[in-house]
Amino acid sequence: MNGNQSAVRWDEIYGGGVNAQSREFAGKGRKERNTEADSSDWRVTSHCSRAAERPRANRQEASGSRRIRPEAERPRANRQEASGSRRIRSEAERARANRQEASGSRRIRSEAERPRANRQEASGSHRNSRIADMNRNRRNAARMRQQRRRKAAGRFCLAAAAVVLWMAVLAALRGVPALLKGQMPGGKVLADAEQGAFAGENAEGINTEYPEILQELLEKNEETSDYVAGYGKREEYIGKPVDLTQDFVSGQVPLLMQWDRRWGYDPYGKEMIGLAGCGPLCLEMAYLYFTEDTSMTPAKMAQFAYDNGFYTESGTSWALWTEGTAKLGLEGKELSLDENRMKDWLDAGGLIVCSMWPGDFTSTGHFILIRGYGEDGFYVNDPNRRSTSGKVWDYETLHYQIRNLWGLRQGK
Repeated sequence: MNGNQSAVRWDEIYGGGVNAQSREFAGKGRKERNTEADSSDWRVTSHCSRAAERPRANRQEASGSRRIRPEAERPRANRQEASGSRRIRSEAERARANRQEASGSRRIRSEAERPRANRQEASGSHRNSRIADMNRNRRNAARMRQQRRRKAAGRFCLAAAAVVLWMAVLAALRGVPALLKGQMPGGKVLADAEQGAFAGENAEGINTEYPEILQELLEKNEETSDYVAGYGKREEYIGKPVDLTQDFVSGQVPLLMQWDRRWGYDPYGKEMIGLAGCGPLCLEMAYLYFTEDTSMTPAKMAQFAYDNGFYTESGTSWALWTEGTAKLGLEGKELSLDENRMKDWLDAGGLIVCSMWPGDFTSTGHFILIRGYGEDGFYVNDPNRRSTSGKVWDYETLHYQIRNLWGLRQGK
């Protein structure tokens, strides 16, 4: 743009209201520009030379700047490198931390799982030990059962051998089955279960053969010889009437023997009075003394005891001396084993019946009747022996053999 154009432009801008001073200033500006144009020639030449030299300088400057920039940028690079290395290290540490954390978690899991494993292992070992205990218990139980079977078999063999030996001995002695003999309390003679096979029973239910028992009775008591000898003619005496007037004296206690042939073959339960009737005979003697009723014979007294349940397989029941006496109009009372008490009862007019242990009167059991006492001792009616009835027995001898005793007297 030249000076005229500039002036025109100013006129356009300011609406032609430019004063002379303004135009003067614009012309001066053109002169100065012309002068500057004249002097611009040497500037162009120098500028070209400088422009030629500028690439080298620029390269040197660029090289210097590059040298300067790396020096300046080196801290940044170092920082970036440090930051990268830190990043790398942090990544490595993070990986290591992750590994450690994973290892720790695995360790924690392993620690947490270890009790479970221990419990499982303990449970397995406990199950195995329990199975082993069960097997051991089964073996022990089987062993014990086997031992019990052996012991049972051994006992059975011993018992069988004992039975065979016992039967052989009995067969060798008498040729009869096993037999157990002996007088029981009350004078009852018992046989074992096989006695009825050889003894037999008659219509009254009494044993009909006692050859061995009678022989034993004779060996123990020679006074029974007539009774044993008359056994073959026993049918002449069984159930026949008996007159007791010859045996009874008023005011005295009669002495009657159980093996008297007049009643000794009569039944007392499944036995004979001569072998088992000591109880009924003692009551018979007391009854005759108190009532003087000679119509009550020993056979009837034995039947009375049997009918009222005082006969048992083990002998005469002790209830005969209380309940049985009451049925006959007498009074029976159990007494204490005391010498003065016994004497007081006898002084009052009573009699005393005693159940005896084995001793002077029996080898197994027996009943006797005490009728009085004297200075030397007590007077006894023994229904099995006259010899013992004729003696005086001191209390010291009697009381060790007395099992129990009852006082009998006339009923009120």
